[in-house]
Amino acid sequence: MKYNFDWNIVSEGAPYITVSKLGIAFNAASIKQLGSPDYIMIGFDSEHLVIGVAAVPERDECDKNVYQIKDRIRYNWVRIGCKEFIRYLEKLSGISFEKAVRYMAEYDPENYMLTIKINEGGEDDDCDDCT
Repeated sequence: MKYNFDWNIVSEGAPYITVSKLGIAFNAASIKQLGSPDYIMIGFDSEHLVIGVAAVPERDECDKNVYQIKDRIRYNWVRIGCKEFIRYLEKLSGISFEKAVRYMAEYDPENYMLTIKINEGGEDDDCDDCT
């Protein structure tokens, strides 16, 4: 049997995506799980309350739905500001994001994306850098 060990996994931690009143934040492990892309797209399935995040290999200058993340990493986190979307998410889910909520991201290999289920598994996050 051949293994493919990641020797940094303990120091990097689990892939987390944090949702707060200011936006959505990604830790270094979640970015790495996407292949450390320069750009990402964020989608939302309102029926299932699932946020999906996909790596984007190249950005088309006309595409406003793509977010640059490579040069925005601060303290091992990247935050995408999206206050209006968070208010919409609060209304749909009934969850308050006044205090940041951290979700363990799941990698979907079939669709090459990370997903979080808003109504499952969130926990209060005490991280000041990601809110």
